[in-house]
Amino acid sequence: MATGVLTTGTMPTQAELRSFARVASHLLAEHPTPALGARTVKRRAGVGLQHLDHRDYAPGDEVRHIDWRQTARLQRPIVRQFEAETSGDWFLMLDASSSMAVGDGAKWRAAVRAATAMSYALLEIGHRVAVIAFASDVVDEVAPGRGARHFPGIVRSLQRLQPARTGARSNLAACVRRLAGTASALVISDFLGPSDLRPDLSALRQRCVLLHALQVHDPLALRLPGPGPIELQDVETGESLTSDADAVAEAGARAAMADHALRLRRFSSRSGIAFTSWDIALPWQLVLLDHLVRARAV
Repeated sequence: MATGVLTTGTMPTQAELRSFARVASHLLAEHPTPALGARTVKRRAGVGLQHLDHRDYAPGDEVRHIDWRQTARLQRPIVRQFEAETSGDWFLMLDASSSMAVGDGAKWRAAVRAATAMSYALLEIGHRVAVIAFASDVVDEVAPGRGARHFPGIVRSLQRLQPARTGARSNLAACVRRLAGTASALVISDFLGPSDLRPDLSALRQRCVLLHALQVHDPLALRLPGPGPIELQDVETGESLTSDADAVAEAGARAAMADHALRLRRFSSRSGIAFTSWDIALPWQLVLLDHLVRARAV
């Protein structure tokens, strides 16, 4: 699947996307059992009778599926994808609140990379994908779409979006009405909000076939300048306090963050949510693939 709009830096490279999609496709191809009353999902790329889309040839593809006309036109091997009957709708929800922009915005860049890669892999096997960015309300949205032509629109949306530096709170509940019970959803957030956004996750879970939660956290953001008094400010609410910056305070911040992740993990386990806490120093490919492997047991 060609993109034509990727840039270096924040976005994964085309080679990284193709490599990730080849492995992730085996973990995403089997859609989970629909919720009670849900409609059978429509189609995915597979071995069927009706042509669905094109993508670049990958090792292991059958030669008989090569589209020689497209191959000659594009000067690289292109294969046909065919319709099967086990695809569905996916909603990728990105937290664009001010806490995601803390420091140099590393958490936001990590979230964008993960959303880009998941979009590519899901579209590659025929799922429909929508992307929603939320803060105090929904701040951007890409409507559900399928196939290679849909991917550039997702990339353009993610490239132009930046979290507000201050004043934008996390309100995941704003996304709930977008789901109707027949989709899967992935929330990418630091979950720094009222009650760790757990009530919002519960509301989403009731409207999903399967809910994934990827918590991004940046250990570098917990480093305090010091020693000495500093003013700390909640970038979402504007509330501030004065504290002493020293090794004890920094250790306390790290312990609080670990406790935050543990609460979310236990809540997700009880609620049937596939949850991963991601130290963004780790490669996104390894984290996403590990998450998808463990999500199959949820």
